Amino acid sequence: MRKLKEYSIEFKGLEDGVHHFEFLVDAAFFGLFENALYEDAQTKVQVNLTKSQQMLILDFSMEGSIVSLCDYCLEPLNVAVDHESRIYVKFGSDYDEPSEDIVVLPRDEHALNVAQLIYDLLVTSLPIKHVHPIDESGRRSCNPEMVQKLSEYLVEDAGEADDDTDSDPRWDELKKLIDKHK
Repeated sequence: MRKLKEYSIEFKGLEDGVHHFEFLVDAAFFGLFENALYEDAQTKVQVNLTKSQQMLILDFSMEGSIVSLCDYCLEPLNVAVDHESRIYVKFGSDYDEPSEDIVVLPRDEHALNVAQLIYDLLVTSLPIKHVHPIDESGRRSCNPEMVQKLSEYLVEDAGEADDDTDSDPRWDELKKLIDKHK
């Protein structure tokens, strides 16, 4: 199993200029994080580090796929990953992340671990909705048995059900206060 230290970039001994690093995001990578949102992927991450005396610039390029669950049928599916991002690393007295694209490292640091940056960039680059693609017939390629089973438990209109049930008298009293102030 990989260790977090495999995702460290030792920048202190590097000359000023551009340096190239490659990392692989897979099941072992997600195993490094407690409560990871995903468990498996096949994504190649390339990091171009531009080093200068005042700062570091990290250009991330991610390409591959990540395994997720379909929002409709809960079956596994591969979600394509194609993302590029830039992070600026400045030097200061304490570690800080003043914005989503700036990291401040203490001046005495000699390495930067990019594992958390890769994880955050990867997760936030994914689409909100994870669904199977639509096939030639215009239907989703979801598991039909699971879609049928889930549709049996679908609640059509929750508004009518609320009117038929007894309401909590405490809420009724609060509603009267709201009505008085209209």
